[in-house]
Amino acid sequence: MPSVRILIAEDDWIIAKEISLTLQDLGFDVIGTFDTGEEFVQKLPTLKPDLALLDIDLAGSMTGIDIAEKLKPLGIPFVFLTAMADIQTIEKAKQTEPYAYLVKPVRAESLLSTIEVSLYNFHRQKSLDSSTPSAGSLPINQAIFSINEAIFVKSKKRLEKIKIADILWIEAEDIYAIIVTKNGKYILSQPLKSIEERLPAEHFMRVHRSYIVQLDKIQAIEENDLIIEGKYIAIGKTFKEKLMSRLAFL
Repeated sequence: MPSVRILIAEDDWIIAKEISLTLQDLGFDVIGTFDTGEEFVQKLPTLKPDLALLDIDLAGSMTGIDIAEKLKPLGIPFVFLTAMADIQTIEKAKQTEPYAYLVKPVRAESLLSTIEVSLYNFHRQKSLDSSTPSAGSLPINQAIFSINEAIFVKSKKRLEKIKIADILWIEAEDIYAIIVTKNGKYILSQPLKSIEERLPAEHFMRVHRSYIVQLDKIQAIEENDLIIEGKYIAIGKTFKEKLMSRLAFL
């Protein structure tokens, strides 16, 4: 399952390498590192990052601020990397509305927390802008971030991107919820109801107090069980009538 894709603009080769290796150790996917804004912008359409780390001062004529102005209308969140910058530069950088600033040298803990918070705020704002439920009440380390036809889920030290279409079902187990896909399982420390609120209702339905399923993944129904990829999932009595009604119109 692909992880969060990050693009870096940093003209100090040593710093760029250190950040890149740290990100990879944390489970992120570094899809490119560039020392000029011109090359960064040229490669941007084909790389499609989930987040960009931008040094304010770069080789070439473009600055990190110039790149940020290109990223903003594309809906790509960005974080500035900076050492010491004058007040005028910082004020100009603020106008682009970055999600955070990271002061070099960057520590792994700061890098991880900054990326998590930045993605959380970015996708929460997107959710609010589209009038869908947000994850604002969830702790950062338990959050699910909606993004178009995929969700980001926190798994250990990394954020995993899961396509909505790949989810088979979600089940409750003790205090956890388990998202099941063809490619694997993801254990989340949050209740099933929280996840249900953040999935598209037209595709998902609670069929039991312990199960949410993707409706078009249902392969068969046998009495009080439905079958998905060979898994028998019990249908709760209070859910069966509504389920059968919805399936009749699929």
